[in-house]
Amino acid sequence: MTWSDTHPDLFKHADPRVFVTEADHPGDGRAFVYAVARWYEREVGDTGAVAFSPVADDEETLRAWLRESGLEIDELDSGHEFARLVRSEFMEQVPLYPEASSELSGLE
Repeated sequence: MTWSDTHPDLFKHADPRVFVTEADHPGDGRAFVYAVARWYEREVGDTGAVAFSPVADDEETLRAWLRESGLEIDELDSGHEFARLVRSEFMEQVPLYPEASSELSGLE
């Protein structure tokens, strides 16, 4: 059982949204998740382990940071297979990010 299974209403009105830099091949680019009030970047380590790092508090800041790097992002449809994978990974790891957990607890 995952943390999200024990908190089924947590994202009832705010499902995490998934954005990628390579919409045609999402697994090849960078992936970002927007959840409640913060942006996270999905990072895959050498061993395949996935982690999410907070990168911005708002979309304007994130897009400015991406522009400086010459990148743009597109939102994946919520039913897209890669979006579902990233969302699932994020939901399993929410307890690892105290800032997300405290923000999300206010939604209960």
